[in-house]
Amino acid sequence: MTSDGLMETYTLDSGNDMTAFRTLAEIVERSGLPFVIHAHAATRTMEDAAQNLSFDVARIVKTVAFRTRYDGLVLAALRGTRRVDYPRLAALVGVNRRDLASLSPEEVREQLRIEPGSVSPLPLREDTTILIDDDVLTILPTIYCGIGRPDRTLEMAPADLVSLAGGRVGGFSRDSVQP
Repeated sequence: MTSDGLMETYTLDSGNDMTAFRTLAEIVERSGLPFVIHAHAATRTMEDAAQNLSFDVARIVKTVAFRTRYDGLVLAALRGTRRVDYPRLAALVGVNRRDLASLSPEEVREQLRIEPGSVSPLPLREDTTILIDDDVLTILPTIYCGIGRPDRTLEMAPADLVSLAGGRVGGFSRDSVQP
């Protein structure tokens, strides 16, 4: 949303600066799938989103970046109001839990070329494993997720996101509050 409350739709220009955002936006645009890229104030956490965005927070999908002991990169996309269940995620990746660690903010900047809070479930590197929590497919009609900039959000149908990301769907989330 712009400051006057209007939705901005992104269109690629022909600039030479191929940032992570531009790369991701180009992937989405070339897919031919329906999407909207929303412009808004920089937002990095779910708390920021609840306060600053007009989106239904139950439809926000966050992506958490991990590395494996063998330097593999894993992007795990799940509903923003849920938490990663590490043992289940590790099992889906095919590693022991102790071999899976979330990237630090510095590692996100270095390995993904983006700011923390802007991670997209769309891969920027070929050596990336993409996992999408099965709960994401229950979010209808569309989801909101990162696209490489803290002031932009991608909106698209969850099945289209899975297809475009080339991700595997599996259950690896849990409620944020455990009894």
